[in-house]
Amino acid sequence: MIRKTIITTAIASVMGGFVALSLPAQAAQELKTIACFPRNHDYVQALHTAFVGPINAAKGSASIKYLGGPEVTPRKQQANALKRGLVDVIFCPAAYYGGALAAARLPGAHNRGIDEIRANGGYEMMQKAWGKGLNARILAWTHFKGQKFFVYTKFKPKLSEKTGIDLTGIKIRGTGLYKAFMKAMGATVIVISPGDVYSALERGLVQGVAWPWGSMAKYGWEKFLKYRIEPAFYGATMTLLVNSNKWASLSKASKMQIEKQALAYEAAADAIIIKKGHEDDAKLLKAGIKVVNLKGKVRDAYIKTIYGAKWAENDSHAKKIANYQLLKSKLYDPNK
Repeated sequence: MIRKTIITTAIASVMGGFVALSLPAQAAQELKTIACFPRNHDYVQALHTAFVGPINAAKGSASIKYLGGPEVTPRKQQANALKRGLVDVIFCPAAYYGGALAAARLPGAHNRGIDEIRANGGYEMMQKAWGKGLNARILAWTHFKGQKFFVYTKFKPKLSEKTGIDLTGIKIRGTGLYKAFMKAMGATVIVISPGDVYSALERGLVQGVAWPWGSMAKYGWEKFLKYRIEPAFYGATMTLLVNSNKWASLSKASKMQIEKQALAYEAAADAIIIKKGHEDDAKLLKAGIKVVNLKGKVRDAYIKTIYGAKWAENDSHAKKIANYQLLKSKLYDPNK
């Protein structure tokens, strides 16, 4: 009887070993990811280089399944898709989902640096607002220290000591981030997705655009635009967001892997974007785009209009944003 028990135990042990060997390794926890810009945009390329690629190459406990950009889910629907858990991660400018989350209107017009915003408690306030209003956690805010925005036009702009440039009667492509100051300068703002701007410029539906540094030549817009107005303004607000429920379901190891790479991405993305910005500038210069460098009272009026109009618009939404004045002070210094 004892001998039979030993044999049975031995067989069970061997069979157990075969079963263990045949079982696949635990699958990585996958995060379905989309972006508001096409795959060839500088921002998205930086995301793949410094976040998506390294996570997948590490073959750790988490993996990123990149589904695509606005061709998969229209940019205006991406925030709600994240909130509802239809996707796990979105990579999008905060201004693009200001309609779904009022607080998302604020970061675009910040003038404090990301390190300062983290130190003064502003970033934590944003985390709470994004969690409550969008069911999301901010993994990274790609602030891009070297990244700014410019206005580009088909025509030499008319200068103004009141608003910097006078765009009265001019149709300009804009988004929620630019609408306020463009209207203050007299423009008619036309909201068009990036993929449709080329045809809008070609057909004369718009005579200019506001756009972050870089990725202009990739879209071919330099064929129609002739001037870039400086100084630059604002700063990038590309937010990498994860659905809160998805985040809660991840293992500790997955969370650590993702958070570590998100911070590494923030640190690396700036250099990537600056390099690509200079490459784009060379193409624009070759295409004949001229820089209009505003000076003196005109320059001061330009910057004052850009920030003043946007924050006046933000103030009109104050009742929808918890602790609005405090959060505003964390992001924006009116004396800078």
